[in-house]
Amino acid sequence: MQNIFIRSIMASAMLLAACASTSAFAQSKTAAEQWPSKTITMISPFAAGTTSDVVARIFGQGLSKVLNVPVIVDNKVGASGNIGMAQFAKAAPDGYTLAMGTITTNAINQALFSKLPFALSDFYALGVVGITPNLLVVPASSSVKTVGDLVQMAKDKPGKLTFGSAGNGTTGQLAGELIKVRTGVDMLHAPYKDATRALTDLAAGEIDFMFYHPAAVMALIQGGRLRPIAVSSSTRSSAAPDVIPVDQQGISDFDLAAWWALYAPAGISPELKVRLRAVTQEVLADPQVVQTLIARGFESKPLRGDEIDIYLAKEADKWADIVKRAGARVD
Repeated sequence: MQNIFIRSIMASAMLLAACASTSAFAQSKTAAEQWPSKTITMISPFAAGTTSDVVARIFGQGLSKVLNVPVIVDNKVGASGNIGMAQFAKAAPDGYTLAMGTITTNAINQALFSKLPFALSDFYALGVVGITPNLLVVPASSSVKTVGDLVQMAKDKPGKLTFGSAGNGTTGQLAGELIKVRTGVDMLHAPYKDATRALTDLAAGEIDFMFYHPAAVMALIQGGRLRPIAVSSSTRSSAAPDVIPVDQQGISDFDLAAWWALYAPAGISPELKVRLRAVTQEVLADPQVVQTLIARGFESKPLRGDEIDIYLAKEADKWADIVKRAGARVD
C-alpha cells in the first residue's frame, strides 16, 4: 500500500514537471510569435557619424520597414567599442535589444585586451550585414603618392610619422601596425576616441596617414582634402576601383577587410533565434537596403545558418594571429 502511494506521488510529480515544461515551451513559442510588439533598440558601440553608426542606421531602417515597429540606434561609445558591447551583454534576451557588433568588438578586441567585460559567448550572431576594406588615405597636401613613398618617408624619418585610428584595436590601428611589421619601419600610432576627430586632424595635416572605411572618407576625398593611395584588401574596392591594393604595392599577403554583424543576447529562446535570423535575412535581401549599403562602399556577405558562425569564428582566429604578429596589446 505504501509503495502504491509513493508511486502515485512520483507519477504526480512527473506529470507536474511535464506540464511545467510544456507550459514554458508554449510561453516561449508564444513570445516568439508575438515579437515584436514594441520599439527595438539597436546598440551601436561607436559614435554617431562613424561607419559603424552608418551601417546600424541603414540596417535599422530596413528592420523597421520589415517589422513595422520603430528601431532606435543607441550609440554607446568608448573603450574601442567595449563599453557598448558590455552593456549589451546585460540586456534582456527578449529580442528588443540588439547590437551591431564589429570586427573590432567581436574579433580584434578578444585578442588585443587582456581582460574584457564580456565574452563572445554572451552573443548570438544573426547575420553578417556588410564588409568593406579600408582605404589608406593621406592629406591632400602630402607628397606621398604610393605605399612605397610612405615606407621610404618612414625610413627617412624613423619614429616621426604618425598614423591615426578610431581607437585601439580597430582595423585602422592593426593595418598600420602590420605595415610596420612587414617593412621594419618605426611609426607612431595615435588612437582617437572616434574617427571623426581623427579624419579632421588628418585632413589638417596633424597626422600623416590613416586606414579607414570608404563610407567615411569618400566625401573628404571628393572634396579634395584627402587622397587615397591604397586599399587594404587584396582586390580593388568597388567604392574606389582606381585605388591599388597594398598587396600590389610591395607588401605581399596584405588582405584586411572590416565587417559588421547583427547580434542578439545569447539567452534568447530557440524559437526567437530562428525568427530573428529569418528577419535579418529578409532585411538583407531588401533591394533598397542592398543598394544603400553598396552606395556607401559596403559589400554584402549573404551567409545563412551555420555559415554565419563558421565565418565569424574564422575571422576571430585570423585577427588574433594578426594582433599577435603586430605585437599589439592593451592591458
